[in-house]
Amino acid sequence: MKRYALIDVSNTKETTKAVFDFSIDWEKMMNFLRNDKWQCKDIVYYEGRTGDKKFDNLHSKLELLGYEVRTKQTFFQKNKDRAVRFICPNCSQENCFDEYSFDCLNCSQQKLITLNNKGTHPKANFDVEITADALNYAGSDSTIILFTGDGDFCYLAEKLIKAGALVIFVSTFRETIKDRRKRFSTRLKDLLTEEEKRATKLGEKPRVRFLEIDNFRYLICKDE
Repeated sequence: MKRYALIDVSNTKETTKAVFDFSIDWEKMMNFLRNDKWQCKDIVYYEGRTGDKKFDNLHSKLELLGYEVRTKQTFFQKNKDRAVRFICPNCSQENCFDEYSFDCLNCSQQKLITLNNKGTHPKANFDVEITADALNYAGSDSTIILFTGDGDFCYLAEKLIKAGALVIFVSTFRETIKDRRKRFSTRLKDLLTEEEKRATKLGEKPRVRFLEIDNFRYLICKDE
């Protein structure tokens, strides 16, 4: 069985940091994926670049370790808008607003204040590259290990199954510590559930599986 690991770096780094508060040591990750159990043939690292030399130096070091590094220019995406919701005590209607007016107590000058200025964050979308590489590796003798919890890869997983590959998602079912956000898509959970039911009914092993990244935290975490 040939194994290939495809790492959505931004998604994976945010998961380990926001949920478990640890950073990944990429040399340890390489050793983990190349150990006697996994023996991954190719390990592909997908991460955007900002023009900062530290990223170029990091990517060069990762290539020397054995990673196949895929990069593209990062762009800045607007953060999700924030809105205030309240329920009317009189009629129980739920209301939502994203701006409000403020009247000065002294001169009654009115000012409109928006709640939606939450800035931007860097983003480089590798959905196409990950999909193309995964389909290229897919076959009846292959295992595709996807480090992501992004629901956009649900359709890819279905295609990989049809090609005969075993698919393993590496992420977490737990939520972020700060704002209780899910890191593993409901779509992917549904896919795992459906595949488990199908496999049980036919007496087979599931073709889509899940691996909790926290289970091997101490094998891949960076020493603080």
